[in-house]
Amino acid sequence: MSGRLANEIKQSKPFGSTAEEAVLNLHRTASRVALLVAETLKPYGITETQYNILRILRGAGKDGLSCQEVGARMITREPDLTRLFDRLEKRRLLSRARSSEDRRVVLSRITDQGLHLLSDLDPATRNLPRKILGHLSEAQLRTLIDLLEKARDPG
Repeated sequence: MSGRLANEIKQSKPFGSTAEEAVLNLHRTASRVALLVAETLKPYGITETQYNILRILRGAGKDGLSCQEVGARMITREPDLTRLFDRLEKRRLLSRARSSEDRRVVLSRITDQGLHLLSDLDPATRNLPRKILGHLSEAQLRTLIDLLEKARDPG
């Protein structure tokens, strides 16, 4: 048993392997990051997934995107994006309309109200990376990014 994780989770037995310890560290860290993000977004009445959808639609501009295109750009995969789009549309944060080029496709666009919400959120969300990883040096951050990318794509 090597690191602080064992102490944090009060584990007295050694981990089965270094890989197991690494995966549990990833889960523990992801959980802490998710908690900080949720705490940041909660006062605005929005979840991390809803924020991610609106952020993607803001980046898409006036052309909008289909639900499938938004899904492909999501940070985390969500099984029921349509229901989330319904909720955001009900709150008037996005609008949906059939594509004039292909009537089978429904395009979603962020509304002025959605843009206003993101604009209100921008200062808090811009500060999150510093709040979460501000204690790491630039070199440590680069190493972290490289290792996470390798872990995500072992091929």
